[in-house]
Amino acid sequence: MFKKWVISIFLVLSSVLNAQTELKVNLASALLLVPNIGIEVKLSEKLGYQLDTSASFYDNVEGSPFHTVQIFNELRYYPKLKEGKNVRSFFIGPHVGYGMFTLKIPKFITSIVDTELKEEGSYQSGRNAYYGITIGKKIPLKNKKLGLELFIGGGSSQSNYKYYNKLGNRIYENPDIEKDFNQSGEELIYKGGVMLIYKL
Repeated sequence: MFKKWVISIFLVLSSVLNAQTELKVNLASALLLVPNIGIEVKLSEKLGYQLDTSASFYDNVEGSPFHTVQIFNELRYYPKLKEGKNVRSFFIGPHVGYGMFTLKIPKFITSIVDTELKEEGSYQSGRNAYYGITIGKKIPLKNKKLGLELFIGGGSSQSNYKYYNKLGNRIYENPDIEKDFNQSGEELIYKGGVMLIYKL
């Protein structure tokens, strides 16, 4: 039974890797020491599936932690093949994502909440979900195994989080209503960059 299961997994992985599979690393985020890697699998001539993730592990940015982890699932549609060839170029794709964060409260938010939330070393920690669209363009390089991908993505970001001061003590926006989590939702751009592509 176990042997059949291992053989089945091997066959599935082999068929996926034999399809046009691309491994990617974001050069723009790498400059900021925030790794962002991805893998895209060709589903058909005009469809692809991409899974990508990014993370940051800074313990002190302006006195506060900056820890983030994001993962996105994306279905990509390529409306045209470049010059009638089997070379993908422009794409658009809906995505859903999930993230975890512990970071300093952005100034445009702290300007509208209590002064205690603005103090150096304060931060918020929580989870968020993303629903949006990515658009981009692939640029082939002379080496057929390599390419570049310019992309930007945005949409709705829905967050549940808690505030903490620099000592790690919980801060409540409204002390009269001690909720388990604060909630917020924004429409914004939350991913983008230049991916270096390696085709398997």
